Amino acid sequence: MRTDAVGRARGERVAPAGRALPRHRAIVITTGVLLGFFVIDGSFVWFEHPPLWQCATAVLGFAAILALQIGHSFPSLFPRLSRYRYATWGLQGLLAYLPIGLFGVGWGGMTAFFTASAALVFPPAVGWPLFCFGFAGDLAVFAHFETGWSYVAYAGVEALLIPLTVIGLSRMSDMIVKLQRSREELSRLAVAGERLRFARDLHDVVGFGLSAVALKCELAHRLLERAPARAQDELAEVLRTSRKALADVRAVSRGYREMSLSGEAQAAVPMLSAAGIRMSLTFDEAELPRSVDTVLAAVLREGLTNMLRHSKAEWCELRAERRGAAVVVALVNDGLGRGRSAKSGTDGALSALGERVASLGGTLAHGPDGRGRFHLRAVVPLPDGAGQRADACPARAIDADDAEQPVVQPRGLGHRDMVPRAAAAITFAVLVGYFLAYSVLSLSFELPLLRSVALMLCLSAMLLVQLAVSFQWRLAWVARRPWLVRQGAFCALVLLQVGPPLLLGRTCLGMPGFLAGTALLVLPTTVAWPVFAVVVVGGDLSLQLADGSLQDLIYQSAYTPICAVVVFGLSRMAQLASELHRSRTEIARLAVTTERLRFARDLHDLLGFSLSAITLKCELVRRLATSRPAQARQELTEVLGIAREALADVRTVASGSLRMCLTAEAEHATAMLAGVGIRATVRMDCGELPGEVETVLATTLREGLTNMLRHSRAEHCEITAERAAGGVRLRLVNDGAQGFGEPALGSRTHGGSGIGNLTTRVEAVNGRLTAGPRPDGRFELRAEVELLAA
Repeated sequence: MRTDAVGRARGERVAPAGRALPRHRAIVITTGVLLGFFVIDGSFVWFEHPPLWQCATAVLGFAAILALQIGHSFPSLFPRLSRYRYATWGLQGLLAYLPIGLFGVGWGGMTAFFTASAALVFPPAVGWPLFCFGFAGDLAVFAHFETGWSYVAYAGVEALLIPLTVIGLSRMSDMIVKLQRSREELSRLAVAGERLRFARDLHDVVGFGLSAVALKCELAHRLLERAPARAQDELAEVLRTSRKALADVRAVSRGYREMSLSGEAQAAVPMLSAAGIRMSLTFDEAELPRSVDTVLAAVLREGLTNMLRHSKAEWCELRAERRGAAVVVALVNDGLGRGRSAKSGTDGALSALGERVASLGGTLAHGPDGRGRFHLRAVVPLPDGAGQRADACPARAIDADDAEQPVVQPRGLGHRDMVPRAAAAITFAVLVGYFLAYSVLSLSFELPLLRSVALMLCLSAMLLVQLAVSFQWRLAWVARRPWLVRQGAFCALVLLQVGPPLLLGRTCLGMPGFLAGTALLVLPTTVAWPVFAVVVVGGDLSLQLADGSLQDLIYQSAYTPICAVVVFGLSRMAQLASELHRSRTEIARLAVTTERLRFARDLHDLLGFSLSAITLKCELVRRLATSRPAQARQELTEVLGIAREALADVRTVASGSLRMCLTAEAEHATAMLAGVGIRATVRMDCGELPGEVETVLATTLREGLTNMLRHSRAEHCEITAERAAGGVRLRLVNDGAQGFGEPALGSRTHGGSGIGNLTTRVEAVNGRLTAGPRPDGRFELRAEVELLAA
């Protein structure tokens, strides 16, 4: 019954559902972890007290392996080197195994990086079998040098843990880049989806209107001679039809249709996903009366707008369901207590909506609930008879798993696109691996049986809590109280880390890496890093109290930060992989929305001109029908031609093969303007233009003339298209701004949907659109496009 949309990407907090790591930070984390491993292995070499030349050789070898590993983990950093990745992998193998004869087991940790690179460099079908061979080689090295069970067991765990850690962290930065691109695209396409809701009926409505205009014009043409009165009636009907069609085009394109609660709820999912807010949606699809549907949709839109504008919510819950003889819409979010009030700025708009809800006999309430959450709740009674329809439709919820359905992946990603299940599996395996490693270390102190059992129970509890924190984005019950659950998990880990040394003895060191990693995941940045430092220092003190050696102390000082950063990085990686997968699924769906929106925009740009011309010419025909019937028939013939051309435009746009000619459009404009008594001066000196640029400029000319005819009283119009420096310039100038209340296009370039569409089109071909009055009192529309860039 619920969905968890993409977690919120915010910089103020560090949490699994919070911050989306920048790519450079992912690279720094991975490099830091690699350096930590080298410190640990370097300490083993150092405590063998080798000669100075061997120390220098070891440092050079470490540096070479580090450089090769970074190149394998992040091939985009060294694109030329990545061309020879198979050769560099072989070189890394030599550097990993040959020095073992000189340094012994102290160099054995380097083989783990060679194993990790096999999965990073080769395709999966080859890389993972090589990974298994590398793991077997690691085990053979440690089994050859060591005989103690605890050391061999620990080395076996590390031989699997380190490669998986390197692979997971290496893939994290690539996922972050893809996720950020997906979120940006998702945000843009979500806007297209919102506009499409208003434009989806444009084709059918206008197509029917134009067909009616054509038929009635044919009838009026026949009636002009023998029945002028009936012809006048038919022309009046044509005028009403064309004006209604023009109003439909304007209303649909600008979004002035009545809102729908269902449409608003569906539009909220991609919008909140783009904002990084997890969402739980329970929606009853029962049909509602139009007045109730519109008011509740307005309440939902205003609530979401205020949540995005005035709060820092990370999670929200939306419920729209029928209860008895009423419909209840509830919006809950956790935006209180995050720096700005979720209520701030809501009273004015919501008070106005409260009056609309009250006019339907309902109630609207909003405010904090005392638990750090903000509630908005609207209850509207249903008119008699509406309840039966509601009963017929069961409640429907969007489930999070719906977003996980397979989609066609873009080309070029190949094996480097880690799917969510693989990312989650690696994260799970690494966490279990750290649990096993800490368990082997704890059992190596040979505690009594009861203490060993108690210690293992504590470590197992820490593992379960850590899994809950790392995979909280997959747990629906966490979304209800995310802050309480995360803080509770952190407190539980503190008790499980501090309790065993106090109760079971100083040698029960726990798993400080899990506690430090959880601090990075659930605490604010200003608190997380100090807590991280305290945990690391506390672990070193515990080891010193347990009589650990200097080498053990160095090992612990490096191992705890490594474990913490890995826990943080891989937990974020698993969530990022899931978010990326859902984002791509949503983008695949919204890409269709964008294409359909292009159809609707083309229809508006083309048909606005035609419908305006039909309206003007029909007015002229009505005036001429009785006094000059021959000219009236000629004008009516032109109306028929315009209507048929408009119908052809509808079919052309619907087929996706729109191509317009600027010269033909100018010639058509000259004839049309002459018919309505506007003198036109046309100069076309732009030569041959790229197809897309010519279509955009022809559309600009048509839309400019449409607005001139609709909003001005122009008597003279000048149309100029000429070559400019590196581009082409189209100008449409008229004298309609003089002595008239409204300028031809208004002073705002984005004032209407038509001009707004034109601005988008011109900018898409690297152009610029300007519109406004000139110093001489005339109005000018100018479009300039750079041809080379276009």
